[in-house]
Amino acid sequence: MALRTAEQYRAGLRDDRKVYILGKQVSDVTEDPHIKVGVETAAFDFLMGHDPAMRDLAVMKDPETGEEISTYFEVPDDPECVTRRHELVKAACYYADCALPFVKDVGTDIMNGLKSVARIMGNKTYEERIDDYRWHCARNDLSMSGAVTDVKGDRSKSPSGQGSPDYYLRIVDETEDEIVVSGAKAHITASAYTDEILVVPTRNLTEEEADYAVAFAVPVNTPGITQICRPSFRYEDKHHFPTPRPRRGHLEALVIFDNVRVPKDRVFLLREWPFAQYVAYAFAAFHRFTAVTYKIPILEIMTGLGMLAAEANGVAKAAHVREKFVNMIRYTETTKALAKAAHMDPENFRGSGLYIANCLTSNMAKLHFASNFHEFVRDIQDICGGILVTQPTYQDWQNTELKPYLERYMGGAGDYSAEQRLKLMSTLHHVAASDFAGWHEVCTVHAEGSFAAQKMMLSIEAPMEVYRERAKAIVELGV
Repeated sequence: MALRTAEQYRAGLRDDRKVYILGKQVSDVTEDPHIKVGVETAAFDFLMGHDPAMRDLAVMKDPETGEEISTYFEVPDDPECVTRRHELVKAACYYADCALPFVKDVGTDIMNGLKSVARIMGNKTYEERIDDYRWHCARNDLSMSGAVTDVKGDRSKSPSGQGSPDYYLRIVDETEDEIVVSGAKAHITASAYTDEILVVPTRNLTEEEADYAVAFAVPVNTPGITQICRPSFRYEDKHHFPTPRPRRGHLEALVIFDNVRVPKDRVFLLREWPFAQYVAYAFAAFHRFTAVTYKIPILEIMTGLGMLAAEANGVAKAAHVREKFVNMIRYTETTKALAKAAHMDPENFRGSGLYIANCLTSNMAKLHFASNFHEFVRDIQDICGGILVTQPTYQDWQNTELKPYLERYMGGAGDYSAEQRLKLMSTLHHVAASDFAGWHEVCTVHAEGSFAAQKMMLSIEAPMEVYRERAKAIVELGV
């Protein structure tokens, strides 16, 4: 059943999964007014394969059967795969109204990381299992989410030092054919509306913490899995002026595993504690570049919106505003340049035979993006002015008594009518001043790794000894 339609994807989500939002259990995630935002965003992954304009990027041949499958499932076993992945993720974000569909990229980044580690371990069983799982998902065109981050409790302590053993997901029982796991994973994007969920460790572990060294995959509707979601915004938002394209985005869940049974053919790490950190590192190596890639369309659109705001307010030629334009362009184009440098210089990840974008440059790109995003948003806020947060609502515009006043007083510079200016500022409010905008700013800091994680990766990946030896040669030091 390769290349499902969007409606087949939606139908597959009606499977009695246990999902809560705002304290109430959801009977159908495709119809909940909050969750459907994510469902409709994810559905673009299933539109791409049937759109002639996207097929060259979105569709590949199954290497065994010749059947058409999603390109997301490509094994990155040659350097050119890295650029193809970059173009696919970027195009998907443009295609989905500037929001990455997000239900195949994370899962396949985890698959690629697990396959790399299985090869590094020399564990043929794990490699065969992850290959079987990859082609099962590809041939059934399944959506996947990745459960990486544990709830962690006291972050100064490792799993064994916590006041509760439940702050990290762990194995609580094992039989010949299955394991039983308990715990929770936090901040899990799109998990409420995917078919499968892949679980991997989030950090290094010690021998006494071997039960926490586990990686596996299960269907989202597996008994014992409960998801508690938080909305970022509603699909039917009556306050904002309507636009031709609905607003897109995702929401996260706290995913609880309460004595969940996992067949061993779906287990990819089982108490091999020295390799837990390898898995976390490998996933980050693949996924951080995905993250940088999908940021590019977002930055381009937000830069354009800031420029439109300056036009509507009549300040586009003001010196201080033009300086902000330069800052916004510099930020956007530097992020793009670093992403391009990373995929143009792929590397064989730790000799595994799987290729990733240059790890050092990918982390530089992610750190640059995350470190400067808040100033970027601040410049847009400054250009917009107070109307960004004080503008009348669309409900006011629809009031026949109020509309003449708004038409009289809310017009902008040049040819901007009151309706055009309010429509623009309504869109800008969503991306730069709403609850969703706050969510986006926090995600920019913490999603795909914190500042500290990226800096740690820079320290690991940078050729520090080369720098040191070259300096020694210049000053002829014998130490």
